Amino acid sequence: MKFIIVGPTIVNDIQFADGSISKGHIGGAIFCLEGVKIWSDDCLYVSNVGEDFSKYYGEWMEANHCSYEGLNYNLPHTEYTTLIYGDEGLHDEVSIYGEDIEKQISELDKRTAEQIASHCGSETRGIYIEASEMDPLWDNLNLIHMKCNAKIMWEIPTSAAMQKHRKEKVLKTIIKAGLYSINLPEAMSLFETKDEKSTVEAIISFGVPCFFRVGSRGSYMISDGQAYFASSISVGDVVDATGCGNCSTAAALYAYCEGFAPKKVAAMANIAAAYNLLQYGPYPVITSETRAEAMRLLEK
Repeated sequence: MKFIIVGPTIVNDIQFADGSISKGHIGGAIFCLEGVKIWSDDCLYVSNVGEDFSKYYGEWMEANHCSYEGLNYNLPHTEYTTLIYGDEGLHDEVSIYGEDIEKQISELDKRTAEQIASHCGSETRGIYIEASEMDPLWDNLNLIHMKCNAKIMWEIPTSAAMQKHRKEKVLKTIIKAGLYSINLPEAMSLFETKDEKSTVEAIISFGVPCFFRVGSRGSYMISDGQAYFASSISVGDVVDATGCGNCSTAAALYAYCEGFAPKKVAAMANIAAAYNLLQYGPYPVITSETRAEAMRLLEK
């Protein structure tokens, strides 16, 4: 496969601030698979899951002609949490299986360089990785590089960017990856900046190519000492923004690896996110018509 998506598989119930609940939404790294799928079918999902994976994800995987070859059925259950929102956004995330099972899943859900490398080949161009900077896979990237010359996109976890004691390790991991994605609040914390302008300058100064997300305004592709901005777009009524960061980051990886100009990389990422906004969970069925429509939006 040209593109490999590596990350956690999560099902969510959503409890809104008004007390209402919406159940059974697929999430996690599936949003990243969606981001590449908007542009190409040549992608593989690599994740640790439970035997109940098909119960939640089967319909979407089948509708979008996705391979199951990258799945490792090593968890007691596919991760399933309740997202609890307050008036000011996400308040808490709680496993529906309780603390003991959540701890067991957390201990088992480790993605390894060996696991990723087993799916790489000479045709592999890009690998998206959602993992902590403490994950041992970062010290074993040579196993992946022995199999392919793919670019690796690291989407930095919010907690890693926000906790100052993790900064040194995070910056070293960015350099190891060679390509990364981060949003404005995360980047302001990591680079200790005050606003969007100074954050862009800090990212340029750091010198590693970055897909920089600035919420509803849009995004930047920052590379070769320049920052290229593209405004967000709309393709319909907004329902839910969950997963837009993951979706857009994976789309940016695709565009960057395929050699699109930096401003188009940001624009393609924004277009993928626009489809993600239309419903809970990922866009339900991505067809050749969807892809053609996305390309028309890019060419406007």
